Amino acid sequence: MSETAQPKRGGKAFHSILEPHFDFIHQQRQRRKTWQEIAGLLLTEKGINVTLYAPYRFYRRKLKRAAKPNWENVGNDFQSQPARHIATANRPQSRLSPLPPKPVFNQPNISTKDTENFT
Repeated sequence: MSETAQPKRGGKAFHSILEPHFDFIHQQRQRRKTWQEIAGLLLTEKGINVTLYAPYRFYRRKLKRAAKPNWENVGNDFQSQPARHIATANRPQSRLSPLPPKPVFNQPNISTKDTENFT
């Protein structure tokens, strides 16, 4: 009997080659370097050959992910905030503002109109 190959699962997660150089890219952006200049500096100083779009995409993705809290990088502080807002009974109910008055509409009286000229 022949054995069938089963797909491997749970492999190592992908990590960008630029991950250790995030601070370097951040410093270059603060110095107002273009993405093309940063890609050139990565090649000359760090020995990493990338396109000019690679540092841009990596940098933007890293900043976007840093802005959002993630379950992996959030501490175990369970008493930080309640799950939902607790409303008190003493709080007055908000009232809707009144609607504006309806405009007066007079329906035309067809019996007083001359309808013979209409085609």
